[in-house]
Amino acid sequence: MSLVIDYYSDVLCIWAYSAKIKIDEIKKEFSHQVNINYRYTPLFVDMHSMLEKNWADKGGLQGYNNMMHKLNGMFPYVEIHPEIGLKNLPHSSASSHQFLKAIDLLEQRGEIQSDDTENSLLEQLDWLIRLGYFRDAQDVAKQSILLSYAEQLKIPLTAIELLLNNGEAMAALASCTTDNKQKLIEGSPSFVLNEGRQKLYGNIGYNVIAANIRVLLDNENNKSEDKPAWY
Repeated sequence: MSLVIDYYSDVLCIWAYSAKIKIDEIKKEFSHQVNINYRYTPLFVDMHSMLEKNWADKGGLQGYNNMMHKLNGMFPYVEIHPEIGLKNLPHSSASSHQFLKAIDLLEQRGEIQSDDTENSLLEQLDWLIRLGYFRDAQDVAKQSILLSYAEQLKIPLTAIELLLNNGEAMAALASCTTDNKQKLIEGSPSFVLNEGRQKLYGNIGYNVIAANIRVLLDNENNKSEDKPAWY
């Protein structure tokens, strides 16, 4: 059996950037037992206004930059650009999310396929975008930047542009927003399990995530056993 985990994140969220190591460990430990469904939550849809409001009395963008490097001390396994937030600040994460949903649709339809047996093209592009912002301080809201990442992965650009132009990628992204509201997603990152009954939000330790997965897998594998309903 395969357990579905709906994983909600914003590509401009540092907590989700640092959570990549947890996603990799889930895939490694549970292999074919778990299927991760990548969803996107609109945390930084208006990044400039959000930072101006939230950091107005905390040092502005320099304060934001300082905070990012302070947090980096908590997870030194990821890289943060020295000038993050100070140059090439994206206006919105929405364009990246829409672009990613285009890739997701193409993979679901079998129009594109990854040569990497461990990571789908969606996963690879998702990580390139996060690295582009956090490690390289690139404006990942720009379509030219996003298309350059797709070229690196040898994804046909015309197929992507078709889904961006005809509204299909936007519709797929809108379904994520609907899910956010229906499942009461609080922020990024959020792991949603057991058909929405279990939500793990924020900087949750891997052992907590893994424990939830193990219990669900154990319950599914032992349905025939005579166990009390509250087990």
